[in-house]
Amino acid sequence: MRSALHRRSTQERAANGGVAARRAVLRWGWRLFRREWRQQLLVLLLLTVAIAAAIFSVTAAYNIVPSSDARFGTANHRLDLDGSDPPTLDTEVSAVRAWFGTAEVIGHQPVPVPGSVETLELRTQDPHGPYGAPMLRLKEGRYPAAAGEAAVTDAVAATFQVGVGGTLALDGPARTVVGLVENPGDLDDEFALLSSSAADPPESVTMLVRASHERATALPGGYGSRLEPRPACHAGLLCLTPTQTERATAAAGVLGLATVVLLLVALIAAAGFVVVAQRRLRQLGMLAAIGATQRHLRLVLLANGATVGALAAVAGTALALAGWIAVAPRLETAAGHRIDRFDLPWWLIVAGMLLAVGTATAAAWWPARTAARIPVTLALSARPPRPKPARRWAAAAGLLAVIGVVCLAVGIDPRRDQANPALVIGGTLAVVLAILLASPLAIRVLAATAGRSPIAARLALRDLARYQARSGAALAAISLALGIAVAAVIAAAAAEHTAGEGNLSDRQLLFRIGDAEPLIPERTPAELAHLRTAVDRLAATLDHPAVVALDAAVNPTDHEGRGGQVLRPAVMLGRPVGENTLRDIGVLYVATPELLGHLGLDLAGPDSDVLTPHTGELRFANLANHSEAAPDGGKEAAPSVTTINLPAYTSAPASLLTPEGLRRGGWQPARAGWLVEARTPPTSAQLAQARQVAADTGMTIEARDNQTELTAIRTGATAAGVLLALGILAMTVGLIRSEAAGDLRTLTATGATSTTRRALTAATAGALALLGVLLGATGAYLALLAGYHDDLAALGRVPVAHLAVTIVGLPLTAAAVGWLLAGREPPALARQPLA
Repeated sequence: MRSALHRRSTQERAANGGVAARRAVLRWGWRLFRREWRQQLLVLLLLTVAIAAAIFSVTAAYNIVPSSDARFGTANHRLDLDGSDPPTLDTEVSAVRAWFGTAEVIGHQPVPVPGSVETLELRTQDPHGPYGAPMLRLKEGRYPAAAGEAAVTDAVAATFQVGVGGTLALDGPARTVVGLVENPGDLDDEFALLSSSAADPPESVTMLVRASHERATALPGGYGSRLEPRPACHAGLLCLTPTQTERATAAAGVLGLATVVLLLVALIAAAGFVVVAQRRLRQLGMLAAIGATQRHLRLVLLANGATVGALAAVAGTALALAGWIAVAPRLETAAGHRIDRFDLPWWLIVAGMLLAVGTATAAAWWPARTAARIPVTLALSARPPRPKPARRWAAAAGLLAVIGVVCLAVGIDPRRDQANPALVIGGTLAVVLAILLASPLAIRVLAATAGRSPIAARLALRDLARYQARSGAALAAISLALGIAVAAVIAAAAAEHTAGEGNLSDRQLLFRIGDAEPLIPERTPAELAHLRTAVDRLAATLDHPAVVALDAAVNPTDHEGRGGQVLRPAVMLGRPVGENTLRDIGVLYVATPELLGHLGLDLAGPDSDVLTPHTGELRFANLANHSEAAPDGGKEAAPSVTTINLPAYTSAPASLLTPEGLRRGGWQPARAGWLVEARTPPTSAQLAQARQVAADTGMTIEARDNQTELTAIRTGATAAGVLLALGILAMTVGLIRSEAAGDLRTLTATGATSTTRRALTAATAGALALLGVLLGATGAYLALLAGYHDDLAALGRVPVAHLAVTIVGLPLTAAAVGWLLAGREPPALARQPLA
């Protein structure tokens, strides 16, 4: 049996010509490419630019992503210990060292900077420690080795105007600066480095250790829960190369995004390869006439695609690496760490190059398959194949669209800020494939309506339907480019606040005491009176202002010191978004009679803890200590809620804590600021004056966010989508019109004027742009309807101006540009010769 199969396989290979035939076909395909490379220059340049952008992005992500080396060195766990009690600290350090065997200790001692409220960290660290070496780099001089010596970072040297050999005068004795150092993983980390053998007892220490997750969590004495694991180190893993893992993960993620872009490029390239296949139809027919099989014919075009992809991969990679080497040094300041321009992710670069070759080959596969199936007589006449009925494709497109919408709707939970990656990716791909399959049908539908159109438009639309495979690939690329842009525009509009939403009303100003919400700084009655006077003076410049004092609930036993101030955390209202996660809704302000009167509310019954317009499951949040409000011993508790009718502004006092809720929680009111509300919105000059008052008195002020960044996103997405679509259109129309050069010669010979030739190109460009806009916008709205299924009102905020530019402006612009650039008479009216 086996020998019979072997003989049959051998006979089939002999009938197909075997290796020799495939080698001959490949050589012939290479010669055709060398002869016709100029006709494929657009596709080659497109792939080159795409792979150059992908390789550059991967390399940049690999090197720019911040590394945990800045905090962990080569360790995978760190432990911060309090040094206020030196004997206890020594005991804890000894216990940690005894458990792990090897541990590095880094001491921290903040000291005041003379004449400033800032502090400077005196750091004691062994430059040659077992784990902390990546956290130190000597730029000039040497490391401190004895008492009275120090090495400083650039910013410290600039602040104290000292260099190597100078004297650093701080708390305690003066020290001689013997070197300039830095943390290469964090250039913003400023400190003065001291010799560990000559430093005073530190205020706190950091211990770096390296161990498995199980060993670390089993650390005796309760320290295991305080160990901070390196972000790249997951439970149960001992990270051998954590830095490489972090960087490679970021680069691989960028490569994944680049793959999506390359898929878009593949659709554009497919249109180019369709033109190549049509141009070579006679050659392929003659090759089939002398005995070539469909496999040989496919191999010719696949070899062409692989050749184009390989050349684009080499040229694009060379261009990307040259650009990276030139740009890398200029990115260090923005990245915040040192960059080695020659530290490259070679395996990801090779993967990107292979992806380019695979993309080009895949783009050539479908045209190759179609061309190989054309009958010999039809191929010798160079006629395109008759388009297949599109009913099956339409049904598949509709089914994929439904599947995509369902997957996105099920996979996205906006209330909990959660998403199922598999469902989201699958749904997105389903919508993209639906657009791809619907493109040929859209072209045929438009061509069917051209019966009463002018002759030029009729010819252009029927030509698109005649070459359906080529036009469909180009239309899919245009639709996807515009779909992404339209989705970004609509999502940005949906994120904008209406008049009853946002942080504040446009007539309100919120003055906060301090700048660290939800931390409330303590103020004396005299200081509060001074701040109130400043607020009243500013409010007097507004139109019929109302000034309302705002008190927040704080825990009297919980506080922290910062910059000489006592700060107390305010109780907040939260919504559960996960098993152990709360999303803050806002500060709970105390329902004082003044505030209730301003809001026009009556105090609820005695059983209500909170008055709020928010509904659903709510919790007290930001509770640092256990109290009656958390009888189960947890840090979050469910309040008794009464729903009120107020605009749900995120910063205004919309959620109120009743006196009963304040008593039950064991909290106390603390003055948090003042709400100023005028009859008309303040002017820009009044806003500037309010900010100056806040700056002079140490307060912060918040006004309504005008969300100019969302407007910029809409404008940028619109411009990018239109420019990308115009670029795709330019290449596609150029390919279509160059392929139809013979028809254009015939029209010219029969008396067609330049107006007719211009109308042909304008109708082709305008029709593709119009169909691309409609398909792209439809796909974008389908995806967004699924994502906003629980809040469809947000999609009612239609960005009319930006969508009009895309939906109306793009087809008109494409038609106008096509009209202006066409019309030149063909250089020769002779019939194109057989090749």
